[in-house]
Amino acid sequence: MKFAVNPSIEPDILQIGAEGTKIIIIDDFAADLDEVRADAVRVPAYQEDGRTAYPGLRAVLPDNYVQDVLAVLKPMLQESYAIPGDLEARSELAYYSLLTKQESELGVMQRLPHFDTTKKHYYAILHYINVGSFGGTGFFRHRPTGFERVTEDRRDIFLQSASAFMAVRGLPEPKYINSSTNHFELFSHVAYRPNRLVVYPGCMLHSGLVSANVDVCDDPAVGRLTANIFVDFN
Repeated sequence: MKFAVNPSIEPDILQIGAEGTKIIIIDDFAADLDEVRADAVRVPAYQEDGRTAYPGLRAVLPDNYVQDVLAVLKPMLQESYAIPGDLEARSELAYYSLLTKQESELGVMQRLPHFDTTKKHYYAILHYINVGSFGGTGFFRHRPTGFERVTEDRRDIFLQSASAFMAVRGLPEPKYINSSTNHFELFSHVAYRPNRLVVYPGCMLHSGLVSANVDVCDDPAVGRLTANIFVDFN
């Protein structure tokens, strides 16, 4: 795939939630989004990644896409998140992601907001690709604890509190979470827009704001297709 980042990108850096966590939004990120779409459709097979609980199918991103994205974003992340200069950026996972799982197929953890990691300098990079009225990405606050981020020192507290809440109040409904519930509050969201790229710390509680009758589709040419890179500075 021939890929280039739009040289005229203008990052929008926001601080969201009570904890003031920074997220980065960049519109019109790829110079030629059609080339990215064409490459995604050419992938011979999408499959479950076997490493995450993503409710759909994935395919490995091309190396040049990953390298070019990280080359542009690395200095931006280092400045925005005060990442020490001696830490190296390493791509942990890099996929095209196609949301395919029906609500009746969801496991309990897929019906809740989640965090990717408790690591301090680990970031999710999300690039919306296909055109469509798809759901964006929501950021949630855990009502019992008030946590918006699950850091290493909060992990056990969060997991114990969430388990205790569900033991008393019951499991979440068998559907995607796309609004506030009695367990989690949706406090901010980023709307889906083709060629929009979003960056956020992996410890944030988040979820795709999925509408099952719109977003669930197994065709990479027309479904809710994103490119996802998870990068760790260590």
